[in-house]
Amino acid sequence: MKKLFVLVLLALIAGVALAIQLARDPGYILIAYGNYTFETSLFALLVALLLLLVVIKLVLSLLGWLNPMRWGAGKRTRS
Repeated sequence: MKKLFVLVLLALIAGVALAIQLARDPGYILIAYGNYTFETSLFALLVALLLLLVVIKLVLSLLGWLNPMRWGAGKRTRS
Protein backbone atom coordinates (compact mmCIF):
# COMPACT_ATOMS: atom_id res chain seq x y z
CA MET A 1 0.00 0.00 0.00
CA LYS A 2 2.86 2.36 0.78
CA LYS A 3 4.46 1.58 -2.58
CA LEU A 4 1.25 2.50 -4.41
CA PHE A 5 0.99 5.73 -2.42
CA VAL A 6 4.58 6.67 -3.28
CA LEU A 7 4.02 5.91 -6.98
CA VAL A 8 0.82 8.00 -7.08
CA LEU A 9 2.58 10.83 -5.25
CA LEU A 10 5.50 10.75 -7.70
CA ALA A 11 3.10 10.75 -10.65
CA LEU A 12 1.28 13.77 -9.22
CA ILE A 13 4.54 15.63 -8.65
CA ALA A 14 5.69 14.84 -12.20
CA GLY A 15 2.32 16.01 -13.57
CA VAL A 16 2.51 19.29 -11.68
CA ALA A 17 6.09 19.87 -12.83
CA LEU A 18 5.07 19.19 -16.44
CA ALA A 19 2.06 21.50 -16.16
CA ILE A 20 4.23 24.31 -14.79
CA GLN A 21 6.76 23.86 -17.57
CA LEU A 22 4.05 23.79 -20.26
CA ALA A 23 2.47 26.93 -18.78
CA ARG A 24 5.80 28.77 -19.12
CA ASP A 25 6.59 27.53 -22.61
CA PRO A 26 3.90 25.47 -24.37
CA GLY A 27 6.35 24.27 -27.00
CA TYR A 28 5.99 24.36 -30.73
CA ILE A 29 5.86 21.38 -33.05
CA LEU A 30 6.20 21.82 -36.81
CA ILE A 31 6.10 18.78 -39.05
CA ALA A 32 6.60 19.43 -42.76
CA TYR A 33 6.34 16.85 -45.53
CA GLY A 34 6.30 18.02 -49.11
CA ASN A 35 3.71 20.78 -49.43
CA TYR A 36 1.96 19.82 -46.20
CA THR A 37 2.71 21.29 -42.78
CA PHE A 38 1.35 20.40 -39.34
CA GLU A 39 1.75 22.95 -36.54
CA THR A 40 0.66 22.44 -32.94
CA SER A 41 1.73 22.87 -29.35
CA LEU A 42 3.44 20.08 -27.46
CA PHE A 43 0.48 19.66 -25.09
CA ALA A 44 -2.03 19.35 -27.95
CA LEU A 45 0.19 16.76 -29.64
CA LEU A 46 0.48 14.72 -26.41
CA VAL A 47 -3.30 14.81 -25.92
CA ALA A 48 -3.88 13.78 -29.55
CA LEU A 49 -1.42 10.89 -29.23
CA LEU A 50 -3.06 9.73 -26.00
CA LEU A 51 -6.49 9.81 -27.63
CA LEU A 52 -5.11 7.94 -30.64
CA LEU A 53 -3.71 5.22 -28.39
CA VAL A 54 -7.05 4.88 -26.59
CA VAL A 55 -8.93 4.58 -29.88
CA ILE A 56 -6.47 1.98 -31.19
CA LYS A 57 -6.79 -0.02 -27.96
CA LEU A 58 -10.60 0.08 -28.18
CA VAL A 59 -10.61 -0.98 -31.84
CA LEU A 60 -8.22 -3.87 -31.15
CA SER A 61 -10.25 -5.09 -28.20
CA LEU A 62 -13.44 -4.83 -30.28
CA LEU A 63 -11.81 -6.83 -33.08
CA GLY A 64 -10.68 -9.42 -30.55
CA TRP A 65 -14.20 -9.65 -29.17
CA LEU A 66 -15.67 -10.05 -32.67
CA ASN A 67 -13.04 -12.58 -33.76
CA PRO A 68 -14.88 -15.57 -35.32
CA MET A 69 -11.87 -17.83 -34.70
CA ARG A 70 -12.45 -17.42 -30.97
CA TRP A 71 -16.06 -18.58 -31.24
CA GLY A 72 -15.07 -22.05 -32.43
CA ALA A 73 -12.53 -22.46 -29.64
CA GLY A 74 -15.24 -22.39 -26.97
CA LYS A 75 -17.28 -25.16 -28.67
CA ARG A 76 -14.49 -27.72 -28.68
CA THR A 77 -14.34 -30.14 -25.80
CA ARG A 78 -11.53 -32.34 -24.70
CA SER A 79 -12.01 -36.07 -25.22
